[in-house]
This record gives sequence, C-alpha cells and structure tokens, in this order.
Amino acid sequence: MATEKKKGRIGELVDVLKLVLKRVPLSWLWLGLSFLLPLAGGIVFAVLSTDVISAVVWVIGGILLGLLAFLVVLGQITQRLMYQNLEGQIGAVSALIKNQLRRSWRASELPVRMNKSSDTVYRLVGRPGVVIISEGVKTRVAPLVDEARREAARIVPSVPIHTLHVGADGLKIDETFKSMYKLKSAIKMVEVRVVSNRLNSIAKTPMSQMPKGIDPTKIRSARPR
Repeated sequence: MATEKKKGRIGELVDVLKLVLKRVPLSWLWLGLSFLLPLAGGIVFAVLSTDVISAVVWVIGGILLGLLAFLVVLGQITQRLMYQNLEGQIGAVSALIKNQLRRSWRASELPVRMNKSSDTVYRLVGRPGVVIISEGVKTRVAPLVDEARREAARIVPSVPIHTLHVGADGLKIDETFKSMYKLKSAIKMVEVRVVSNRLNSIAKTPMSQMPKGIDPTKIRSARPR
C-alpha cells in the first residue's frame, strides 16, 4: 500500500514536471541550476575536507539540498502557472480555497451566495475574523456581498468582517490570499473554529442560495490546465 502511494506521488511529480517544461521552456534552466548549485557547493566542500567521511557527508548534503531547492522552484513555477490559468475563470476563488487555503482558516469551496450571472460570494473565517470574497462584476455582485455581510454580522456581531473582490475591477487571483493574509488578527485561533461552526449552523446554506435554473451538482471549480 505504501509502495503504491509512493509510486503515485512520483508519477504526479513527473506529470507536473512535464507540464512545467512544456508550458515554460526556460524552466529547465532554473530547475537545473536549483539542483546543480547546491550539489556543486557540496562537492567543493567535499574536496576541501580532510577525511573521507566528511567528504561523503558534504556530497550527500549537497544532493539533498539540491533536491529540496529543485522541488521549491518547481512548486513556485507550478503555482504561477495555476494562477495564470485561473485568472478570469469562473470558479477561480473556489479552486483557490480548495487547493491553496492555509489550514488555520475555515471555508467551503461552495459559494454562500450566487446569481444567474455566475457572480459568487464566499465566506472564510480566520484570525482576522470573517472574510467575504466576491467574484465577478463588482456592481452586480454588490447586493449579494451586502446580504452575506449582514447575515454574518447578525450571527457573530462581535467578530470583524472584511470584504475582498476578485475580478477585472478588483484583485487579481494571485493577489487574493496575499491580501487576505495581511489582514490584522482579531480573534484567537481557538475561536476560529467556533465562529466558523456557528456561521455554518445558523447561516443559510449554499444550496438554498442557488438561483432558480442552476443545478448545483453541475457547478465545477476552475482547474489549472
């Protein structure tokens, strides 16, 4: 079982590497340098070492550090590609919540408000309090944001509420979480779960907010291509 999981992870890594090399031709240069520079440093220190054991340790250390740097660079390039693919896509915020949200935050990838034009509103809870993120045309989604804000204020009146908008007239998709994480902390970590549970138990459910004519089972969040 463990062997199958390991093979699966290696296969995923290979697929990601192939995609990156295909989409970003010069990525091989940065990936190669990220691995070779630490390895070269390890070899240099190994040559300068006075005993065999130290030399072996330096070489192994250079290889491990090179692999780590390789994975970090690969992850950064992959993330940049993901943001490029999500920009302007319907459900981009949903994909962010599903794949990029920190564990210290609480949220659902399903919107808490949505209209027939596919403008959506999401509610997240973290140390700064409640964050309402809207996606779509700002003027068109504004009534939904106000409704979600009033609902949250009614249920958790002592918790700060922030709003962010993602779209052509707002934040870019790669700026969304950066802006959110910069918000000043206002509640304790243990209170995050309490606030989230209270909102989820009392607030209107995402399904009840779906406009007529939209099948919630057919909603798909945008995925990187």
